Amino acid sequence: MAKQRPYISALWHAVPSNIQARLAQSIQAGIDTYIKYGRPMGEMPTIFFRADDIAIPSTPCRTMLQIFAEHDTPLALATVPAWSTKSHVDALLSIAPEKNHLWCWHQHGWSHVNHVKQGRKCEFSTDRPYDECAEELQKGFETLASLLGDTFYPLFTPPWNRISYSNIQTLKEIGCKAISRTTSAPHQNILPDIPVNVDLHTRNELTAESAWNGLLSELSAGIASGRCGVMLHHDRMNKAAEDFLKRLLIILQSYPVQPVPIYAYML
Repeated sequence: MAKQRPYISALWHAVPSNIQARLAQSIQAGIDTYIKYGRPMGEMPTIFFRADDIAIPSTPCRTMLQIFAEHDTPLALATVPAWSTKSHVDALLSIAPEKNHLWCWHQHGWSHVNHVKQGRKCEFSTDRPYDECAEELQKGFETLASLLGDTFYPLFTPPWNRISYSNIQTLKEIGCKAISRTTSAPHQNILPDIPVNVDLHTRNELTAESAWNGLLSELSAGIASGRCGVMLHHDRMNKAAEDFLKRLLIILQSYPVQPVPIYAYML
């Protein structure tokens, strides 16, 4: 039986006819706020894109990478080690070989399995034995380093953007240099945090209009902060989501917002 695709948010079933104008207004509002609060003259807000659950070269995944390649925009690939094989990596690298410099391959947990019996999903929580977590984190790091070589970056994106404090300490010990979660994640001072503040696809609003309001508000606020991080999930994209992504990457070229690779924040 074919695997059922995850839930696709309401907004991708009802794209407003004036979305181009609303998108432009949201970007401009973010820039105006960024300038208003005394940002250094000539310094642009930056934006980065992070795609989670990477490993299987599915049609949605291929399409997403093709879009970023066509628009010459960097994309951080949060890669699940337990799902990854040499053939998978080779297939993904073959999608746009001349644009492989755009990808920032990094670790996304171990097997993307929830181990919390009650509460919000988490792969590396305090519910699990420390040694068990440490073994999987190390195994994941080594697996991707072996598969990807010099193209593997020592950055960690936890599945569901959650990980316990003790396991962040383990990440530092095995060689990770930074972690990427959401802006709402609990504060920690072990590793540099590179948060995402815009969620394109895992939205749970009940109506399309409320989802669009939320998405555009996040985009504006992210740009206003000076560092906008956009999270993608290819399995939750349909044709409308693909078209919007293309539109977003094109329209950004007309504004003083600089797309950068996620590793730029690790330097």
